[in-house]
Amino acid sequence: MITINLLPHDLKTTERKIVLPYKIYIFVVLIVFIFLHLCLLSLALVKEVQILSLKGSWGKVEPQSKDSVSIKAEIKDLEAKANSMKDVLTHKANTTELLSGLGLSVPKGLWLERFTYSNDGLMIQGSVVSLTQNEMSIIGKFLQDLKSNKTFASLFAKIELNSVQRRTIKTYDVVDFVVVGEIKK
Repeated sequence: MITINLLPHDLKTTERKIVLPYKIYIFVVLIVFIFLHLCLLSLALVKEVQILSLKGSWGKVEPQSKDSVSIKAEIKDLEAKANSMKDVLTHKANTTELLSGLGLSVPKGLWLERFTYSNDGLMIQGSVVSLTQNEMSIIGKFLQDLKSNKTFASLFAKIELNSVQRRTIKTYDVVDFVVVGEIKK
């Protein structure tokens, strides 16, 4: 259906659209941008304050952190020492049994100068003096007694003569020797 409205323009009733000038649109967009900018600025300031407070608390914790690092290193060092001692003790018999077995194995005319027992093994240094010139047989008897001793046999894979040196003190021949033992693994 077609309607014809012959009324003058002033009297015509039509739906009027409100037309805003483009300047208002620009103003509204500018206000929104300024608002977003202020929001982002305030967010950045809040984060900066948080960072500064974290730096301050880190400055308080840092000396404690250095102390804890040094304590951890000291603990690791002590654990390593404890583990090495544990290794020695696991391979070690009762010290009194070891020394008792050593004392029972020493024949007449043989003197012990040094006895070392560690992770590396056993080392016995000594000297032999004999008026009958049988120093090597005394050392051999000593080695045989050590090898047949239960304590030494259970701890050491092998016990052997490492070095022998003959020297003379006044009119007596003295034989210096070194016996080494390898710990069983």
